[in-house]
Amino acid sequence: MTLTIISNANDGFHVITLEGEVDTKTAPALLEALTQIELAATNELRIEMEAVGFLSSAGLRAFVFAKQKMPHESRLILIGASDSIADVIRKTGLTQAVMLVSSQDELG
Repeated sequence: MTLTIISNANDGFHVITLEGEVDTKTAPALLEALTQIELAATNELRIEMEAVGFLSSAGLRAFVFAKQKMPHESRLILIGASDSIADVIRKTGLTQAVMLVSSQDELG
């Protein structure tokens, strides 16, 4: 499976849209896309995950990497994660580092 990554800077936040599966083969591309963002100056990073069918521990590590590089008060928001992916994020305790929302509408 492949992973399509679209990265866009917006006024006040950055959006990464993912499509496909995030596994050990595709996570390096996600990590590369994250390193292209000036994370230390990013107050809000939104990752759209509606079209992600699978997220491995390598993908989780990429999210942890991003959050660690961002300012402490910043927000890393995962949008539209499937129930199974959201469940894994909750069980691993990552909800202390990332925010899960169902859609962009929840962000106002």
